[in-house]
Amino acid sequence: MNQIQQCNGRITKVVDLSPTAREYTIIPDVPISFVAGAFVNVFVEHNGKTIRRAFSMSSSDQHHDSFTLTIRLSPGGVLTPVLWSEDFTNKTVRLMGPLGLNTADKMTSAKVFLFGFGVGAGVVKSLAEHMSNRSNVESLTIVTGNRNVNEMLHKDFFDELAVTHKNVMVRYVVSDTEQTEYLAGYAQDHINEFDFSGADVYMCGHGVACAALEAAVQATNPTDCSFFVEDFH
Repeated sequence: MNQIQQCNGRITKVVDLSPTAREYTIIPDVPISFVAGAFVNVFVEHNGKTIRRAFSMSSSDQHHDSFTLTIRLSPGGVLTPVLWSEDFTNKTVRLMGPLGLNTADKMTSAKVFLFGFGVGAGVVKSLAEHMSNRSNVESLTIVTGNRNVNEMLHKDFFDELAVTHKNVMVRYVVSDTEQTEYLAGYAQDHINEFDFSGADVYMCGHGVACAALEAAVQATNPTDCSFFVEDFH
């Protein structure tokens, strides 16, 4: 992991990705050298108080003079309702990073599985771009788990990656069982065809979802399988 920096950053663009998720583009005062899988702490001043939250980078780690954060609205949260309540374009926030343990430089296998639940698809986007351009990766499987079709994030990016890289396979799982366009249920319901032996398995999402998936992968009795779990609550 690169050296941790503290600096200011200007939010230059805010894009709605779904009814409850947005992508924020930030230009820091000084370039932040990060490795895919890293996150930054963001400090926002509001009503005389400083709110601090951690968000994973969702852009390519080849560009350090700007980066994106994929953020989902948490109605009961402290920060995201503030972000949604007003236009933060061109506003300045404080940053500290990069931080994180489950970064791309820790993953060395030629076979990689990336699982992103909900907003976890953001960091999977950054990791997928990194892994698809790594010469030693022979097989890259990307699976996103989504509540419904409207909440699928970065689908265009993943679809394009699968088209341009023959070693990339993408699957979408939607827990809304009434839809028929994508796999229905949960990610762990659709892993029987995968061979996890000798693989690096990354997963990001709510702790309950990650724990259920990890248990299901372990139940396949893989050998030499490494887990990288980025869970949140």
